[in-house]
Amino acid sequence: MHELAYTSSKAALNMITIRYAQALPRVKFNLATPGEVAHHTFAATDMNHHTGQLTAAEGADPIVHLATLDADGPTGIFIDRLGPVAW
Repeated sequence: MHELAYTSSKAALNMITIRYAQALPRVKFNLATPGEVAHHTFAATDMNHHTGQLTAAEGADPIVHLATLDADGPTGIFIDRLGPVAW
């Protein structure tokens, strides 16, 4: 059941991010994952009992990147440590 709830909520969050980005283009709406999608890696945190392959600092990389976007930066994107991830 956990997997069903988690993936369903992620899909809903992805869609609402895209819709907000379309509806409010002057505001940045983006998503980040604290891992590397292509390599199936994730950050070690309390939530996963520190079983991740990346440090918390490495997991913060995409979040810091989005937080420091300039006014011309993208909106409606999904990124990980390596860059944009295809929807």
